[in-house]
Amino acid sequence: MVVSILALVVLILVTTAVFVRPPSSLAAQPQLTVGMAENKSWFIVNLGAAVETYQYEVIRLTINRSDESTNWTFRETAQETEAYNLHRWVPANVTFSMNVYFVDRQKNYFEYNVTAHTILDPDSRTVMVFTFPFEKDAVNAEARRTPPDDYRLGIPWRGTLK
Repeated sequence: MVVSILALVVLILVTTAVFVRPPSSLAAQPQLTVGMAENKSWFIVNLGAAVETYQYEVIRLTINRSDESTNWTFRETAQETEAYNLHRWVPANVTFSMNVYFVDRQKNYFEYNVTAHTILDPDSRTVMVFTFPFEKDAVNAEARRTPPDDYRLGIPWRGTLK
């Protein structure tokens, strides 16, 4: 009977360790989330882990946007080190491209490029439109979301840093 109780305790501990925590590669999977403020005047861009809270060595977001009214192009790069997430607000009246870059603790890097803008649908609702002109696997792809729905994209693994 003592052996049975010990075996059950070991089984509980092993099962908990195996099934409760995802493997580190899954935990490190980053995600881009883009939504809109309630008044539809701002995009909210958030970078972080897709599965659970994960601390990255580097999170970088580069935003290039054009303001057609002034003919200016703006470039902003935000970077966090040893961080869990990063977010920025971008005006909704511009088209902008984002380069998203993560490095996890094992020196794996994840990167993707997305372009975003808004349009009005036939019912005068604001629609977020996402395209991927710099990604060879999704050149002609387009994703649309109507707020309050947000857009979520898992950022693919690109390699390992030396």
